[in-house]
Amino acid sequence: MDRPEPGQTWEVGRNECASDAVFRALADVSDRPLTELPPLQESIDVDSLDHVLAVSSEIQSLTFEYAGYEIVVEPARIRLRERS
Repeated sequence: MDRPEPGQTWEVGRNECASDAVFRALADVSDRPLTELPPLQESIDVDSLDHVLAVSSEIQSLTFEYAGYEIVVEPARIRLRERS
């Protein structure tokens, strides 16, 4: 399977928390190993991100900037767009 291009969508795995999906998607699109990505906690409260999306059916999406990308997190998918 080809790697998605920036601006495309990554699915959140069935047992995967949103923060892990963000790391996986950004590593894919930026061609950087996970160990070279800045701490996600510097951009958003990771525990709150995971909790809110796991328990709320009213939250449609959360958007934030991280490592030069706009990240849109929805309950079942992650979208990334490179910031210019």
